[in-house]
Amino acid sequence: MRFHFIGIGGIGMSSLAMFLADEGHEVYGSNYEQNEMTVILENRGIEVFINHNYDNWKNPDYIIRSTAIKDDNPEIKRGIVENKRIIFRMELLKKILRKRESLGITGTDGKTTTTALVSCLLNEYLNTGVFLGGNYNFLPNSNYKHGKDILVSEIDESDGFFATVRPKHAIITNIRFDHLEHYSENKKNLYNSFKMYSKNLSGIVIYNADDENAREIFARNGISFGKNNGFYRFYDRKIDKTAQIFKLKRGDESLGEFRINLPGEFNVYNAVASIAFCIEYGMDIDLIKEKIPMLKSVDRRFTIKSTKNSNNNIIIDDYAHTPDEIRCTITAAKEAFPDNKTCIVFQPHRYSRLKRENGNFAKSLSFADEVCVYKLYEAYERIKNDVNEHEIVRGLLEKNIPVVHAADFFEIDEWINLKRNSVIIFMGAGDIIKASRNYLNRYCSEENDKCGVENVKTMQ
Repeated sequence: MRFHFIGIGGIGMSSLAMFLADEGHEVYGSNYEQNEMTVILENRGIEVFINHNYDNWKNPDYIIRSTAIKDDNPEIKRGIVENKRIIFRMELLKKILRKRESLGITGTDGKTTTTALVSCLLNEYLNTGVFLGGNYNFLPNSNYKHGKDILVSEIDESDGFFATVRPKHAIITNIRFDHLEHYSENKKNLYNSFKMYSKNLSGIVIYNADDENAREIFARNGISFGKNNGFYRFYDRKIDKTAQIFKLKRGDESLGEFRINLPGEFNVYNAVASIAFCIEYGMDIDLIKEKIPMLKSVDRRFTIKSTKNSNNNIIIDDYAHTPDEIRCTITAAKEAFPDNKTCIVFQPHRYSRLKRENGNFAKSLSFADEVCVYKLYEAYERIKNDVNEHEIVRGLLEKNIPVVHAADFFEIDEWINLKRNSVIIFMGAGDIIKASRNYLNRYCSEENDKCGVENVKTMQ
């Protein structure tokens, strides 16, 4: 079979393209711009056309698209003219997971980190396949690994397609009401999609019992974890800079002490979900205790990029783009670096999210000491809903938080260069990553070790 991917450089699309190539199919695709994933694909011999064009064509059997690709895309139009079958990315993922022993990891927050942790741990005694929604150094292809045993996949809940995906096993990190633009701005629609998803599962189901929505939906057929509730319950959390130590119980049985080199209580939740599944799947607890401290964060999940610059600032990159994620990340920074100011360069993501949250971004960002708000990233949205990033600036001013607005990278750099002995976090899901790279290239003499693992066998 020959597959044409529109938007092949996307984090979810690229992993599926590599999987099909490893399964012996012909794969090619197009992407709006060259990025890290298109380079990886081309190095693997997968042809990538840059930009979308009617003539990007090799007579495929299937065309794969994501929800970000609109119907007026020229390659979609070509597929219709040529009478080709056009399917969405999640439909392809659904077909793959149904044919394999699979674990699906979904939830509003934490699914990428949890997928990475579970994959690393299981690979200690299995040949694990992985579809990851982020870049991770332990994977030979950054976000993907081919494996003959269990296939571990992050499942994006941002649109309704996930409700019909049928992995055998599942981890549900939490259920918060984000991405409602794909659910008619109705919380009940998203809730019901998770209910539908729960009915598709036949194996081990691990869910967050401290999350009310997850508890209501998955309590009947799942194994719970949490801090205040859960069959697996962590307690006595201690902070050691960017590492954490905690104790864990399984029912009334003490499983002892675990260490993770990840900051923030939210990452203890991710770790406990991963540990719980691995134990239930048959992995030795002592092996988990030995290996989990060696794991680092997925790229852009509290990734420390540099501690070497003239102003003695610590530069961190983070994907947080919802109020809950922002608050948790700022809290983690204050726990890890209590003697430093926490300064945030934040880019809001989507007009619809900004309007829906109605002031919550300013509330979460007010946990920081100072904030620089960068221009909003539209993410294909055309309707501005009469809001923009200045709403956040006004909200922070009302809360007496020092805040500035930056229209370009130069203004961001100027603001940062006035800081001393501070933690600077570039935060958001849009092109804010370009701003952080620009700053690192211009002002930081040395980058720390990137995301990935230390002293853990590479997953080959």
